[in-house]
Amino acid sequence: MTPTARLSETYFAKRDVLLRYLTRLCGDEASAEDVLQDLYLRLMRGGIDAEIEEPLAFLFRMANNLWLNRRRTLTRRDAREEAWQTLNPQMTGEADAAPDAEAVVGGRQALRAVLHDIDALPPKTRDIFRLHKLEGLSQTEVARRLDISISSVEKHLSSALKHLLALNRSRRLN
Repeated sequence: MTPTARLSETYFAKRDVLLRYLTRLCGDEASAEDVLQDLYLRLMRGGIDAEIEEPLAFLFRMANNLWLNRRRTLTRRDAREEAWQTLNPQMTGEADAAPDAEAVVGGRQALRAVLHDIDALPPKTRDIFRLHKLEGLSQTEVARRLDISISSVEKHLSSALKHLLALNRSRRLN
């Protein structure tokens, strides 16, 4: 039996044990299911040629590593979101019941400037930014929709945010 087949057999035999373990790590079953799905996809890709003496221990280690990667990704995303909100409080605050005319005109000008800046991004970066920031899709949903990796989505979002923040800073200085 190949190492991948042996790991796959162990995965299905011990899936409930892995799910309980991941649920404790993640804090909720939905996130645990996501990590478990990622684990299954990694197994199905194959590429494990070495003989695994303890397949269950190996699966637990893979699950733990996937969870750690997911947690790091979420932490980085939260930090980017917080930085974005800190630099753009007008985008996150509650709307005033009756803004004055000057505020409306200024807001429209600012919106046009931001939309222009977004349109100036490279096409793929622009599409990823719009799907995530304007349409509200999660990074995972964007990755699935565009058939790219989550890492690629993160890199494009980071690039877009850096570019937009730099333009925002230069606009404030002028």
